[in-house]
Amino acid sequence: MIMAFPDLWGEGTALVAIAAKGGSDIEFSAAVTSIDIDMGDRDFDSIATLRGGRLVKPTPEGDTTITFEGYPVNLDTSSTDVWQRFFTTSANWDTTEPLSVSASHSRDNFRVVILWTEDTSVTSAVQQVPQGSEALRAIFTNCRLISVKPSFTDNELKVTFKFKCPPFQKDGTPNITWQSSDGTATLDAVSSYS
Repeated sequence: MIMAFPDLWGEGTALVAIAAKGGSDIEFSAAVTSIDIDMGDRDFDSIATLRGGRLVKPTPEGDTTITFEGYPVNLDTSSTDVWQRFFTTSANWDTTEPLSVSASHSRDNFRVVILWTEDTSVTSAVQQVPQGSEALRAIFTNCRLISVKPSFTDNELKVTFKFKCPPFQKDGTPNITWQSSDGTATLDAVSSYS
């Protein structure tokens, strides 16, 4: 049997899981309506020589930015909130009603996982995708939540939130991984973010 990817990843196929380092994955796809991934450029500078030639000097790969738009509705530490993740670390998240969060100097380190699949039995971005199902997954580790912007301009509370991810750790280990399966093999589950 020949397996093939769909012509496009369309409506209802994306799953999003976000985890603070050392914490559990929280599924965000129910509250998210759009995803934009601005991959860092792998640019170069061109240096002119005296004979009119050019030398190519590669510049370091730029940071990647992942932007989400959605409709979080409260301060809960589930898929309905981004504010606590922005303002404080997971060790200090308020879980007792009424919830409260204040600006702080604390910042968590996050992993963002985005999965596209046509398999409706898969309910988590970090879950295994079985053989026979197509999938495309992006994994961004060591991210920072750099921006949370609520807006009520069209009489709906919408939030745009943005993660920033360097392409590498200081030892050169990559922070960005893309995976796919055309259905001829199982796409393994993603391990916990410790």
